[in-house]
Amino acid sequence: MTLWVHAGTAASDVICCSRLGKHAQGEDHKDAVTLLGSADPTTAKHLSVLPGLKTRSGYTDMPTSRTESKRAERAAEALIEAARRAHAQAGN
Repeated sequence: MTLWVHAGTAASDVICCSRLGKHAQGEDHKDAVTLLGSADPTTAKHLSVLPGLKTRSGYTDMPTSRTESKRAERAAEALIEAARRAHAQAGN
């Protein structure tokens, strides 16, 4: 779970840097989602699911379900693909 969250977060930073020239740097995940929404509104919904899943799997004793793992995987993969497109469009 943590790896999907980190991958999705890093991908959102790539999108923001490619399109806005900056990335979220604060501790509040909502700020990162808002910033990503201004760069790519369609992918912001994918980022918004990751922090809650990370909190539950990383900071509680509740096991992560297969459904939650799949949800995190899909969100991260969508962000990674969007980051690839943003990076290519920026000519990097």
